[in-house]
Amino acid sequence: MHHNLKRKIIDSPTAPRRNFVIAEFRAMVIVIVVGIAVLVPIMIWGIPSGGDLANHYRFALPFYDSIRSGHLYPGWLAESNFGFGDARFRFYPPGLYYLLAVLKLVAGWYLASVLAFVLLTVAGGLGTYFWARGSQPVKVAMWAGVIYTIAPYHLNELYQASLLSEYAACSVLPFVFAFVERICRRQRTSDIAGLAATYALLVLTHLPLTVIGSLAIVVYAIFLLHRQSLWSTLLRLTVGGILGLATSAFFWTTMLAELPWIKGNSAHQNTYYDYRANFLFSPGALTNRNTWYANVLALAVLGMLLPTAILVRKKLSRATKAAALLTVVSLVMATELSRPLWLVIPKLREVQFPWRWLAITSMSGSILLAASIPNWIKIWRRSFRPLHFVPILGVALSLAFVATQIVWDSDYLPRREFEQLITNIRGSASFKDWLPLWAGEGLQPYLMKERVNSDPRLVTITTWEPEHRVFTIAAGPQSEARIQTFYYPLWVATAGHQLLATRPAPDGALLVSVPPDQTVVTLDFREPPRVQIMRVVSFAGWIMIVGLCIHGLRQQKRHKLLPVS
Repeated sequence: MHHNLKRKIIDSPTAPRRNFVIAEFRAMVIVIVVGIAVLVPIMIWGIPSGGDLANHYRFALPFYDSIRSGHLYPGWLAESNFGFGDARFRFYPPGLYYLLAVLKLVAGWYLASVLAFVLLTVAGGLGTYFWARGSQPVKVAMWAGVIYTIAPYHLNELYQASLLSEYAACSVLPFVFAFVERICRRQRTSDIAGLAATYALLVLTHLPLTVIGSLAIVVYAIFLLHRQSLWSTLLRLTVGGILGLATSAFFWTTMLAELPWIKGNSAHQNTYYDYRANFLFSPGALTNRNTWYANVLALAVLGMLLPTAILVRKKLSRATKAAALLTVVSLVMATELSRPLWLVIPKLREVQFPWRWLAITSMSGSILLAASIPNWIKIWRRSFRPLHFVPILGVALSLAFVATQIVWDSDYLPRREFEQLITNIRGSASFKDWLPLWAGEGLQPYLMKERVNSDPRLVTITTWEPEHRVFTIAAGPQSEARIQTFYYPLWVATAGHQLLATRPAPDGALLVSVPPDQTVVTLDFREPPRVQIMRVVSFAGWIMIVGLCIHGLRQQKRHKLLPVS
């Protein structure tokens, strides 16, 4: 009897389940460890100082200050441009800065930044693992997460270019692809919630990658659709996408409505940001240092993908074929071959740099390279030939490029230098594209010695906050008060219940018409009614996502409890 009981325990279905969970856990731990390991140089030497580093922290510092003061989503960056401010809070996605602000609550800026990089790196690896796991064995999915973590383009975003928001978006986008694949395969309610939540986070993190990612998702989903469940799958994907847009509506509706109010939307664009000068492997790239380096980076990406050629003769799953198609399409979209598409696809030209498509190549290519590893192991054991060294050499050269040119060659800021940078960038001139359309081209607005000038009348300032100012102007001749703030249509000046006229000065400074009597002027940055409406819509969207997730988990639990026939 004891012997029979022992056999029943061994044959129990819980044993394979336990082994499966252990294998999954071990694989995810390896992905996490690799994610931490690739950031050891940052932990030792400091924060990589790429071209965009100062711009990100010029945003992050006042954003954090605003949150601490109780304003959870600020509308005006008051301290930039030497106190004249700018509107970048309204046009640049806030996702990365919310993460930095939360971490700043428990640590200084230096440690908060390191922790943010660790979280984003690990999330990107786990996201790719999660995506690959929908169609691949545990070990292959593990390798996909590891490969993406060390992918040349992905690490370059952090170590060389300081494209921190794009790096954050590249940690979110693999989850979006994963939920699209799951909806096409099993159509669970919880997957719709996952797609909506991750797509919303993508929109709230980086707009160019949202445009690129959305197009890539369409290509990927079309290939995965099954005729038998076509309409139900399309409905679920549409619901997930619309819910994601609704959840992020508090940001993107303001951005679209006010885009004509900033210089970044003007007709006189810098040719540096013209997509036509930034295609990979084009003659124009030789005169553009930025794209010249992107070409080298693309070669490193292609070197990493050489071993995937072995999959051409293999029978692949539908999801793996979709990943292969996505890899090819993303590479084509980065080159001159796709120029006609850039002319006709809405908003694609505003991505500016076609080489951003390498972000998609890195994600899908990581799954392909991981899927090729079992085949290479078989070749190594059975019939390895000298010709097989070629793709292996491509990977080796790519990894050497990552180690020497991306990681080792980065300019690191130790803690003291980084904190000095944080101190120096406060109030400095911002990126021109965030300036209001009415701002002048020179430095004339910055020459004001006081916050309000209404000569010859005396001005006494009572309150001066980022979005609320109160000052008193003594009696005198009717005049216009010049404010140390750029004009923006949402600045509203009042004296008691009387609305005061405002207009931009020739250099873009805000001018307020003041009556001759002594006047207490209240200047407020007032959000239009649509902003409050969209915040309610976004909040309702998150509630719906939570509800769908709970419903999906209950549905899954009921399915597990059904008796087996």
